[in-house]
Amino acid sequence: MKPNNIASVLLILGLITSCSSKKSSNTTKQAEAKGSTVAVTARDFSFNAPERVPSGWNTFRFTNEGSQEHFLYIYKLPDNKTFEQFQQEAMVPFGTVWKEYESGKISRDSAMTKFGRELPSWFVTDLVPSGGVGLTEPGETAETTVKLTPGIHVIECYVKLPDGRWHTEMGMQQPILVTNDSTGFEPPAADVELSLSNYKIDRQGNYKAGRQIVAIHVMENPQGFTMHNLDLFRLNDTTDVQQVVEWMDWMDLDQFKAPAPGYSIGGIEPMAAGRTGYVTLNLTPGKYAWVSEGYGNRGMVEEFTID
Repeated sequence: MKPNNIASVLLILGLITSCSSKKSSNTTKQAEAKGSTVAVTARDFSFNAPERVPSGWNTFRFTNEGSQEHFLYIYKLPDNKTFEQFQQEAMVPFGTVWKEYESGKISRDSAMTKFGRELPSWFVTDLVPSGGVGLTEPGETAETTVKLTPGIHVIECYVKLPDGRWHTEMGMQQPILVTNDSTGFEPPAADVELSLSNYKIDRQGNYKAGRQIVAIHVMENPQGFTMHNLDLFRLNDTTDVQQVVEWMDWMDLDQFKAPAPGYSIGGIEPMAAGRTGYVTLNLTPGKYAWVSEGYGNRGMVEEFTID
């Protein structure tokens, strides 16, 4: 659900929640001073994040201090578009179509068709999905490492409230500037590697208890809006993975509402084909499942057990 993934526009529905200039300045200095580590805190319903981060490899340490699941999706705007233009040219038409669908005036299929007609062509062709941290349960901290290029990026979370409103509507969308200054860091070494293609997950290496790093390579993406991502859920004896797959369908008016049927502990948000992101995990014994938001219903699910 993201650029080249409609869902990302859902995020568009949000209003910007800004920190004071003094607080933003302090946060920025801290993030840049640490080089490759950027601390972001999610609350209900805002991000505490730096306004500027260096380009290159950055590890986003994402802490959820809210009462609902949140995630951190990052994508780059075209170089000739400002955040304000993005909101006006993409947010407004998307919101109009979504309200028609939500009210029952048009069907799901008609809404998807109308999205394709009403959204600007650059939204599909020129936004660059750059990864980010997957769904994260309240009270948890998750880490994902991605490579960013200079330019204006947007961060957002578009989980739904129980009443159907998007978190972006509530303020969980804001711009960050990725500067020309580079972190100079290299990506971490991976213990396990996952390759995402249409429509399967290939794995090299074995999971283990404790800390490990999982590299996630996007080999290709389908045509259209929805691109590949992976969220990791810890399952209990009463949770069927199919419940999670169905919940991940954001176009279903009754789904993608907090809380999720599984316990989310991070992952990777959509990335353009050819990109790689690294997810840091600390696994305890139990049952787990990677689920693709857009394509879990097409078999992009991997279940595994840690003894």
